[in-house]
Amino acid sequence: MNKITLNKYSKKYSKKLGLLLLFLTSFLLPIIILSGCSSFKVKDKADYLLKTEPEKAVIDFLSSLNDKTPEFIYDNLLTEEDKNSISKEKFSEELNIILSDVESLKIEKTTYLGYEKNLAKVVAEFSIKYTNGEEKSYKKYIYLIEENKRWKIVFEKTFI
Repeated sequence: MNKITLNKYSKKYSKKLGLLLLFLTSFLLPIIILSGCSSFKVKDKADYLLKTEPEKAVIDFLSSLNDKTPEFIYDNLLTEEDKNSISKEKFSEELNIILSDVESLKIEKTTYLGYEKNLAKVVAEFSIKYTNGEEKSYKKYIYLIEENKRWKIVFEKTFI
């Protein structure tokens, strides 16, 4: 190969390499920057991106329980039917009472199990550390329904 051909190939590949680095930087940089903004680690954020939409809703739900933000759950994860049966204030009040004994919640694993009738089904494995120092592990089947292109927790089926 002569010098002109070699130079042509190196320019071609350097452009592709530059585009690849730009893509990786624009994809990974926000994850790294935002990693300090929540209880998720960078690895958890990358894993989150690979989850199904129902699993993401379950992770958001459990993370909201850990962060003690019932308003997020009410606004984003409750079905319209559930919202019609309880006010945001009452929901927040009751959930805060339930969470008063919880120090932290750690998500171990979520697995999408597919559909059962018209509901998506996710199994969540998590541990809860209580304010008295006790720690317990749980495995819970969580049912979801798609409503307005977003996955909502079906509380009646999940928690009965």
